[in-house]
Amino acid sequence: MASPRGPARKKEPTLDLEGALQAIAAGKPAQVYLLDGDAFLTLRGARSIAHALVPESQRSLNLVEMDGAVGPGEVAVEIGTGGLFGGGKVVLLVEPAFLQSKEDLAGAFAKASDMWREGRQREAARRLVALAARLGWSTADLSGESPPKPGEWEEKLQGDEGLRPEDGIFLAEAGRYAGEKNLQAAKDDVSALEGLLEKGLPAGHVLVVAAGKVDGRLPLVKRFAAAGCRIPLAVQSEGAWDAQRPVLAPLLAEMLEGTGKSIDAGAEARLAALVGADARALAAEVAKLATFVGDRKVIRAEDVDQLVVRIAADPFFALGNAVEARDLPAALGVLRRSLADGASPHMLVGSLAGAVRRMLVERERGRVAAGGKRIGSFGEWSGIVLPGIDPAELKERKPYGLWMKYQASLRYGREELLSGLAALAEADHSMKTGSDGAILVERWLVGTLGAPDRERRTA
Repeated sequence: MASPRGPARKKEPTLDLEGALQAIAAGKPAQVYLLDGDAFLTLRGARSIAHALVPESQRSLNLVEMDGAVGPGEVAVEIGTGGLFGGGKVVLLVEPAFLQSKEDLAGAFAKASDMWREGRQREAARRLVALAARLGWSTADLSGESPPKPGEWEEKLQGDEGLRPEDGIFLAEAGRYAGEKNLQAAKDDVSALEGLLEKGLPAGHVLVVAAGKVDGRLPLVKRFAAAGCRIPLAVQSEGAWDAQRPVLAPLLAEMLEGTGKSIDAGAEARLAALVGADARALAAEVAKLATFVGDRKVIRAEDVDQLVVRIAADPFFALGNAVEARDLPAALGVLRRSLADGASPHMLVGSLAGAVRRMLVERERGRVAAGGKRIGSFGEWSGIVLPGIDPAELKERKPYGLWMKYQASLRYGREELLSGLAALAEADHSMKTGSDGAILVERWLVGTLGAPDRERRTA
């Protein structure tokens, strides 16, 4: 096993997985590896690092894997304790709850729920207890007579989607299990781990953290990176900020390595549309496709369409983007997929109203600032409109985004936008009195986006 020497380094030059593995092969491993991003890719990458550090014959004694429910104090004890027969030691820490970002708690909950149904009861319950502690609940709360209701979990997790029906069963059963086994959340005291990182790990000891998504603002995340190297692993994207597309070709080639098969551009595009950037789901579908095509060497788009079921959801702003572009086919496509994914017509009307309202605001702001003249460039807009916007209103908004909304508004007449907003209010009222929401939203899209071209007012 390779053995790092000396105190923890302040910065490790190998900031990608390939470079880290090359350094290990050259006998120059870091003391800490923090892999963050996509949970599937980080775990796979972390295992490749751990296996490069520890020969297979030594892994039963020199490689220790810790689940995400452990606390920083437990990690400090494990990494600071020598191996049973001496020598080097690697601790692989998988998705620790104490590093997860608040934005990813909903994903961590869903994973724990899935583990419960897979029969991994103890690990799932431990993860639930750790999540509950992050949200302010104890084991006694989970297993008591009045445990937190699914709606309370939804409110605190703040995920893009609500809890699934099976999640309610998981909460009841796992909460009861946690109480019966007296599972307790690990203490959040990080001082012991921070102190160990500061002075350096024992000679030959390495900590490998497969973190998934982390909260980069946490001091412990920064200490991990300073003590070794941080390796981001995620599916890359391309395209404009509001029309991102996952770039799957490098990952697909890696997943098909050793099979003698490849995937053409059309199949890649279909997988991007149907599966998206979920690497774990993508790996499962690629494995099925490789078997499905038999002796054929190339996986094609028609293979994907025959075998793969769509799981990728359109981003929340996709419908608004299609409206801003005045692209009726795209908007109807997003509407169809959103409804198939279980989106509420009430939510879609709210999204549409927000998009129309923002275009109206920016159109009027530009009209007033420019004295009724059309603004032709971002530079001109920045000189005329931007100085008049209250900094408190801007907050984290990017000025270029507001300029883009102004441009989008010019694809419509002013009266079209006003009428469209009023029509959305009527649709919302009709839905609340029993009308079919899906039909109302579709009718609004056709009537507003598909209206005959009119003279485009420039202000």
